[in-house]
Amino acid sequence: MTMNYSPILSVVLPNFNHGLYLPDALDALLSQECVADEIIVVDDCSSDGSRDVVARYAATNPSIRLLVNAKNVGAIASLSRGLGEARGQYIYFGAADDFVMPGFFSSAIKMLQANPGAGLFCGDAVLIDGLSGHKIGTRPPVRPRIRAGFIGPRQFAGLLRHNDSFIVTGAAVFRRDAVVSAGGFNERLASLADGYLTRLVTLTHGFCYSPTTVLTWRIFKNSLSRTESTRLDLTRQLVGNAEAMMAENPAFPSWYRSAFARRWHFLVSRLGVLENPINRDLLMDMGARNAIDRALFSFFLKAFSGQFARILILGWLWSRLRPFSLIDLGSTALARNRIFQIIVPKR
Repeated sequence: MTMNYSPILSVVLPNFNHGLYLPDALDALLSQECVADEIIVVDDCSSDGSRDVVARYAATNPSIRLLVNAKNVGAIASLSRGLGEARGQYIYFGAADDFVMPGFFSSAIKMLQANPGAGLFCGDAVLIDGLSGHKIGTRPPVRPRIRAGFIGPRQFAGLLRHNDSFIVTGAAVFRRDAVVSAGGFNERLASLADGYLTRLVTLTHGFCYSPTTVLTWRIFKNSLSRTESTRLDLTRQLVGNAEAMMAENPAFPSWYRSAFARRWHFLVSRLGVLENPINRDLLMDMGARNAIDRALFSFFLKAFSGQFARILILGWLWSRLRPFSLIDLGSTALARNRIFQIIVPKR
């Protein structure tokens, strides 16, 4: 007798030369209380022995399947290929250099099953320096809820008026049907493709959120997304593409396009300010909105140096571009840390 089997959870893991980190990623996936029915590793023509690592794991774990691209096509095309191969009702899009935390998948599927209309589940991500392993932050910067629960499309649109970037793709489990109906990953958007997809899914279906850490996200200064973000011509093109697509899709509020562009200008400008030395061209192009901004930035760069100049520039950028609500940032920080840990730093 042949039994029909429908997988519950699929994992898509694109990889390019992350053989050093693949064991951490695969071990964390295989150690989940709710183990994925299939783990699809899409190798993008790696040259570092990554495929040998995957083959070694696949030999003892039949859920792991390796797909090898005929040529290097990039992360978004690799994600799309994995999505086309995935058969699960739910799907997780990971990264070969990150790793999930215990209990992630069981919590995600439990909440998604309890809220059948939700398009995805997401939690928090801890950011660590890819080289040193030191913690450098937590995302999202503003939590959409204090406690775990469902956020409907209309409520989410209201949240977007004051804050953004609520969902880290690597800290989310999607309902596959919601991803497919949203069109999957659009290659026109490159590094913005997953952010566009998560916003479209949540504005259409709503989402579940839990204020728990579900992902450790390694940050590298030379990562593809950061490199693309600091290329002025490419950044302008991608933001323009995203705005055009939002204008064509009624799920996005008409006012959100300008808010998205303003917030993205802040994020890119911030990357330029954090470079050493400060990337003046990036700052002037993405952060300055008029002659007053340019004059002030020039003054700060000439009159001050180092960290003080960065603080002044970031403060002015914040006041002009308003990427997040300071009140909501503060309440999220208090929720994540005991008040004494904020007042009295650890020694």
